[in-house]
Amino acid sequence: MQTKEYREEKYLIALVLLGLYLSLLENIIPKPFPWMKIGLSNISVLIALEKFNSRMAIKVVFFRIFIQALMLGTLFTPGFMISFSAGLISTLFMIILYRFRAYLSLVAISCISAFTHNLLQLIVVYFLMFRNISLNSKSIILFITFFLALGVLMGIITGVIATKLNLKKIKI
Repeated sequence: MQTKEYREEKYLIALVLLGLYLSLLENIIPKPFPWMKIGLSNISVLIALEKFNSRMAIKVVFFRIFIQALMLGTLFTPGFMISFSAGLISTLFMIILYRFRAYLSLVAISCISAFTHNLLQLIVVYFLMFRNISLNSKSIILFITFFLALGVLMGIITGVIATKLNLKKIKI
């Protein structure tokens, strides 16, 4: 008979692989910017939250980002730092929002955390690469607004997909 820990490890592996596959799938979808992603891999985080707990969600994000960086050869590069910090902090924010699940839908949680993720990415990119550039430029403000709005749209898409999966009815 399987122990609870063994069962959770199996699901952790499955959720990390799901996140990696969805992330890979995103690379073939045309995007307005080459570095932009829809965030489909967050479906695995939503499943971890809905079916397990916040600890499982953090493990899924951590292992997915780390393994993806190993596979792409980007471990400890600025891209990894941006992805890791924004992914981990936005997942923590998602966990906080999930505590209000009775009042918030998965679409709302996904949307708000996608906005947070993009905002954190912009902050990390600014401090890593562009600290000496003024943010008062009209084109930079327009880009930031566009980038954050796209993040909200992508969060809605991810949340709708997770909702359509009807995670509450999936038996694990």
